[in-house]
Amino acid sequence: MAISTPVFSIQRLVATERDYAQKFSFISSNPGAGSFLTQAAILVYDDVLRAQNSKPKIDVTDQLTARQKKAVYSGIKTLYEYLYGDSSSNYYDEEYFNLLKGYVGSYFYKEYDWFNTDQDLNIAEFAALNVGNALYQFIDAVVTDETIAEAYTDYTEQAMGVYRTYVQDNLNAQFKVRDELKDKRIRIQLYSDPDGSGNTTADRIVYAGFDQFGNLVVWDQSSYLSLRDADISRFDFDMFKGNVMWFMDELVGIESDWTRDAAADSTNAYGYVQFTPDSVATAVQVYLNHIKRFNERRFTRDWHPWEYPGNSEMQIPFWLSRLSKEVDRQPNDKPGPGYKHEVEMDRLTYDQMVALAFVHIHRGDVRDSDIILLSLGDIEAAKFLYKSKHHTNPDAATLLRLNVTIQPKLDVNLVLIPGTLSGNPPGFFTDHHDNAVQVKDTVWLGITSTPIQFGLSFFVSTGHFLKEQTIDRIFTDEYKAKVAAVKAANGVP
Repeated sequence: MAISTPVFSIQRLVATERDYAQKFSFISSNPGAGSFLTQAAILVYDDVLRAQNSKPKIDVTDQLTARQKKAVYSGIKTLYEYLYGDSSSNYYDEEYFNLLKGYVGSYFYKEYDWFNTDQDLNIAEFAALNVGNALYQFIDAVVTDETIAEAYTDYTEQAMGVYRTYVQDNLNAQFKVRDELKDKRIRIQLYSDPDGSGNTTADRIVYAGFDQFGNLVVWDQSSYLSLRDADISRFDFDMFKGNVMWFMDELVGIESDWTRDAAADSTNAYGYVQFTPDSVATAVQVYLNHIKRFNERRFTRDWHPWEYPGNSEMQIPFWLSRLSKEVDRQPNDKPGPGYKHEVEMDRLTYDQMVALAFVHIHRGDVRDSDIILLSLGDIEAAKFLYKSKHHTNPDAATLLRLNVTIQPKLDVNLVLIPGTLSGNPPGFFTDHHDNAVQVKDTVWLGITSTPIQFGLSFFVSTGHFLKEQTIDRIFTDEYKAKVAAVKAANGVP
């Protein structure tokens, strides 16, 4: 048995204290302005799923040994136990939890060679499963503090799950798997059965759980394109979007120090991400191609981006249409003779610029495995994507800046925060700060005792939520005692 050890995904923080929305993201007279980096993340995420789900899925349930099926059963249990078996969960439902155990268990246990020689669950086998379930519950009651009444309740509920599997096999009735479980799977490394000396060897990797319709599945890893060591079952869009924001903020940092009009001395690279005219021409076409593929999938999409409900299409952003026209891409993939590079880059907001740059990275032979690892906050994958798909063939100076040079922490005005060069991790594509800077540290320097300053101390610098230490103080007597003073200082009766 070898269920992969659960690893928490990491949400990386941006390098500057300034909120993403303040980086010229929404400062535009265009009524369609919004977070285009989110749109870019949707396009790349959808394209990865399009490619990975293009291969037919190979269910290998009937190829597993009894020992491997037990491992798969235990792995699938981790998908629903924390939802329905944990009293702290919003989905807590012990009855449904027991029904699932019976349903999933009977799905795999009926495959034992000593138990069954075909794929059907007959009434005798149904009875035998219930006898085994009763014995299990008796042992569980003995070795735990569960009462006989509780054990009997679990037994009857799990028996119902077994019964529903029996009904499904014989009447083709569908067991009801709830929406929050659909399309949830776990990556499991299986091992061979022990040999005569008790040794096992690594066998196949499977993705086990539920498909988008709620059916139990055990898919072989060959059902996907090359994933290397990446776990596609953990490819979550919200985590991906957050780490894309971190990734692009770091990319802008290393390329231009977050300077809008940064220009290279030796090349025609310009702007936040140091686009060259040729790379802009390519990036525009890559972005348009991604939108086209996204819209082609609107009737078959296997996930649901809330920004594009139902079968709605993604419209081409006005700024992208305008830039495409100005670039006037030629047959040799270069911009036309009338393209004014710096003028067009200055017309883009920060948000539009990084959206274009991120989609540009997802081109050619980019590996989906690196995109999946990026979604988990993997620093090495982020650096590899930067070196292979943005700043290709980096020189020694770039590598030094990437991996060694210590970067400063900057406040909301991009001013160096004193003392932050010491203890800061080296290079880019890492965490550049641990604690949020309070408003009082950047605006109210030297003011420490006024009522208005006390009120401001409850808020952190732009881009962060309240600090943990203030959360505990909000509803304390200490805070309440200051309410009158804060109101008085602001002229509030």
